[in-house]
Order: sequence, then structure tokens, then C-alpha cells
Amino acid sequence: MVDLNKIKVLAWDIGGTVFNWRGTIQKELESISKKQDIELDVFEFASEWRYGMFDMLAKVRSGDIPRMNADQIHRKVLGDVIDSKGDLSLSESERDDLNNVWHRLEAWDDAPEAIERLRSKYTVVPLTVLSWAIGVDCSKFNGISWDGMISCEFLRQYKPDPGSYLHAAELLRVSPDEIMMCAAHTNDLVAAKKAGFKTAFVYREMEKARDITNNTFSEEPTVPLEFFDVHGKDFNELANKLLA
Repeated sequence: MVDLNKIKVLAWDIGGTVFNWRGTIQKELESISKKQDIELDVFEFASEWRYGMFDMLAKVRSGDIPRMNADQIHRKVLGDVIDSKGDLSLSESERDDLNNVWHRLEAWDDAPEAIERLRSKYTVVPLTVLSWAIGVDCSKFNGISWDGMISCEFLRQYKPDPGSYLHAAELLRVSPDEIMMCAAHTNDLVAAKKAGFKTAFVYREMEKARDITNNTFSEEPTVPLEFFDVHGKDFNELANKLLA
């Protein structure tokens, strides 16, 4: 059982855990397809865009392609996905506008209040592969306040590389075991645990685990709940446990 009195920092994944990227993007795509009177599989499009970003980010991490942040990668992948959809027609400026949807992602309903509650006891910061600008803009859009903002673009190491977690701990001036990584994604929490962080899993209905070998999706979490130090079915349950 984790001793919560030893935890000083809660580090949050935000893309999917705090902000509902899939719901927001699919709603935007549905509006576009309706305007153009075309059939568009918005789940498939959103998945190709999101996970295409992670595939390209892996190449950045390995040094196979020049360094880019999430905004630049999103824009490049968006062009590739649109070009693969023959019926969808968007100008370059319209593509730029669509790419900006990442800066106005809607928060899950239970996130803002729970985060504010947790700040009464912990230092609460995002630790995200998304750009600093995305984190700031989405937080302001949803009225969420943090005690700081850590984007991997400034660490120059991206999750799930171990150095990204350790560098974040160094910046926060705490030891890894004094940080709890909070996320809806097993792979993030497994990597954080290997780096010495404590872990908290929160369930998000629309978040899926992707098997990159065959590009299939499965329910989160992909490990038993007992793997995590704390877990909750939503933000309120998780916050109640962390504040107990």
C-alpha cells in the first residue's frame, strides 16, 4: 500500500486523461463531413491522426527524423490522413484550422473540479507529450489551473522514454518515488513505474490501448488494476482516494 503522505507531486497525462481528444475531434470531423455531404468514418480518421502522431514521435525519439513538437507532427500527419481519404477536400488554410482543434479539446466533465481539489494537498502538474501551447490553451479553454506545466518538448525527451520522467522529477526537485503519475493509459504508467514513480490509473471510456503490431485496439487497462498504486473509475473516485 502506497503511503500517500510521501507523495508530493501528481503528474498528469492530459491527452485522453484530462482532455477528451477523441470526443472533441470526432465531433469536429462530423461537422466537416456534414458540410461536405460525405461519408466519413470519424473514429478511424481520429485514430489514424492520433496514433500517426505517436508513430512519427517515435521516429523523433529515435533520431530517425528531425525534432518536431506535437503541433508540427499533428499537422504533418493530418495532411497524410486527409490525402488518404479521397472524398474529403480541405484547403491548406482549412487544414490549419482543423489542426487547431487540438488547442480546444474539451475536458472530461469531472476533471476541472477534481484537479482543483487535489491542488489543496499536492503540487499538480501535467507531464505531457503534447506541446506546451496545447496544454496551456486547452487548460484555459476549460478553466483548469495547474501548479506548473511540463511538456516533453522542453525536456527534449518524450514519454515513455525513462529520461522524460527522471528529468521531470529533477525539474520539480523531488525524488521519483515522491511523484505519482496519473493517467488513463497503461503504457505511460508502466514506464513511469519503471522510472521509480508511483502510479494512479483512472478509467476513461473512450481511451483504448493500441497494439502497434497489428493496429488493433483493446480496453484499458491492459494489466490488472492491482498493478497500480491507486485506481479510480473516474476523477472523483480517484481524488477521494488521494485526499483520504
